[in-house]
Amino acid sequence: MNIDARADLEDLFVYAQLVASNSEEAAELLAMATRARRQGDHRPAADLVQALARDLPEADGGWLARRQVPAALADMLPRIMMRLNPKRRLTIVRAFREADSDPGDRSVFLISVRRALESEGMHSVAQRLTLDALEEAMRRYLRESMAPVPEALEDALIPSGAGKPSGSARTPHKRRFPLSARIATGLLVILLASAIGTWITAPPSENGGMRPELFDRMSIAEAKGAPDFNGNNPEQVERFIQDRLGWKLSVPRMDGGTLNGVSLVTIGSHLELPQIRYETADGTEILLTVLDYRHLEDARTEFLVDRGILEQIAETGQVDVRNAPDFFRVTWRFRDDIYVAVTDEVNPDLRSLFLFE
Repeated sequence: MNIDARADLEDLFVYAQLVASNSEEAAELLAMATRARRQGDHRPAADLVQALARDLPEADGGWLARRQVPAALADMLPRIMMRLNPKRRLTIVRAFREADSDPGDRSVFLISVRRALESEGMHSVAQRLTLDALEEAMRRYLRESMAPVPEALEDALIPSGAGKPSGSARTPHKRRFPLSARIATGLLVILLASAIGTWITAPPSENGGMRPELFDRMSIAEAKGAPDFNGNNPEQVERFIQDRLGWKLSVPRMDGGTLNGVSLVTIGSHLELPQIRYETADGTEILLTVLDYRHLEDARTEFLVDRGILEQIAETGQVDVRNAPDFFRVTWRFRDDIYVAVTDEVNPDLRSLFLFE
């Protein structure tokens, strides 16, 4: 094969990879292109591949997107981990390192990473991010970011000879403590290890009981008194929320109803969220509380998060509907934000009342 033919083959394969959905499709495009060349088709490589790709309806660049996943995660994971509080970091890393950890922690983190990728315009990469790819990226992140125990510190903390090769040159005299002292010390170490392990792994709880479910707690949270900001202009409410919480979100208008302002409610001990207040034409109050996927990471230190709800609203346009004795709730996603609408009466059309510009 001469130099020009080889260069042309390389060009054809580059362009095939850009539009193919997988390696087999790229190889098929390359074979089609070389056949076209032998039949006298001398169009530029890019034009030829583009024309041939029309015969492959699944050729959408998915292979390229999947190959971009490791690089995107290598850039994204350190930034996401830095935003989490220390307890949440421990929970996430434990979820990916220990086989008996809660699989829900991995699933919620997967959704959070997907939303973070989408927020930076990497929608194709987010759609093709799998749990296996995230697990591999987490292993790589820990391997590259976490330093080993410094040798000097290891020597200071590990007794001489313990865990060392059998041929160690130094065999200093060991001072043996009385049996009773060794037993007491052993028991103390066990108790301390148990206490530390419980402190690290046990989920925080309120009043020593089970953790409440986040979306249920949001459904019964209601700000008392007048709104923190009165107004029926969505843009003004958005500016108020951005000024107070540093968070840019979209405030919908209500079809056939009125926007009455926004209150700030605190869920649990520290999660401050906007609760937008509406009133329908017949005088029914509807509260719309909003959070984004980044809040889920902080919330899980204090609340259980219903994984079923997150899976249900993962796709744009899908909703989760709950009819509880004390409330009727509809949850959905718009961009990177989660909207939770609550009212006292069952309303099958509740989601359709909220209109986004």
